Amino acid sequence: MYSKKYGLLFLILLLTSGCAEVKNTRYNDTGELEMPPVMEIVEKPKRQAQQEKKNTGLADIVSLAGSEEQPVIKLKKMFDRSWSIVEQGLKLSEIEITDKNRDSGVFYLKFDPDARGSKDSGMMDNLSFFLFQDEYEEAAYKLTVVWRESNTEVTVELVDPEDNDLLDDGEDDIEGSIDSGARLIKALYKTIRDDLPND
Repeated sequence: MYSKKYGLLFLILLLTSGCAEVKNTRYNDTGELEMPPVMEIVEKPKRQAQQEKKNTGLADIVSLAGSEEQPVIKLKKMFDRSWSIVEQGLKLSEIEITDKNRDSGVFYLKFDPDARGSKDSGMMDNLSFFLFQDEYEEAAYKLTVVWRESNTEVTVELVDPEDNDLLDDGEDDIEGSIDSGARLIKALYKTIRDDLPND
């Protein structure tokens, strides 16, 4: 009787130990598994990183054409995008917009070339600015944005002071000379070329 109990117990232990020794070999061999690709860590060259930081402005899409007295800004963008670029440039240049009409492609501005002279000019222009502080009077200008064939052109013209009520200072006669708008165009061009974000 004891032998039957011990025999049965021995048989159970034998079966249990035999089952315990059977190992799951399913995950032991990983040779068949697909391995992810090894990624190389490549650092950016320092020069390229510095160039990316300096890449502000829209120098690749803007150019200055025309004569020295009547320069023209040319933008290699369609009218809608160019209108937005010009408006951003005017605001960033702190040129006062008194009125605008997108359908006609016209901005009306108040601009004092002498006030801009100290901000945008070189050393010689700054010297002449201090010697001849009020060489130009603040005047009203009409800035026109027009699509022509393959690019948008931005031109400026002086609004006739006699039939101009865009200037609010109430002066009927303007003393001193008036800039033809060349300084306004050049200031706007520099802002668009150097300062506007490149998106």
